[in-house]
Amino acid sequence: MRIFRRTRIKETKPKRGLYGNRYNQSDISTWDNMSIIEKFCMIVMPCALGFMIYTILDMTEWIWWIRLPIAIGGVVGFIGLITLIVNYFHSEY
Repeated sequence: MRIFRRTRIKETKPKRGLYGNRYNQSDISTWDNMSIIEKFCMIVMPCALGFMIYTILDMTEWIWWIRLPIAIGGVVGFIGLITLIVNYFHSEY
């Protein structure tokens, strides 16, 4: 029964990752570690949020050049608020 007495093959080189063995580098971009769905969401979701705020402000019947900076400022404000909350709860004491 040779199946039960198999010898293990020792690997001489470490296995490379999908994009190479870059774990020892300190300048790895977060964008490289994201999946295609995460990259898509990082681009599309702020645009969709800005469009929703712009559409809500459309009911006020203001001029478009007043609504646009308010919508962009709202999106930037939400992203900044989320960043501050995440950094606050992630900080180690």
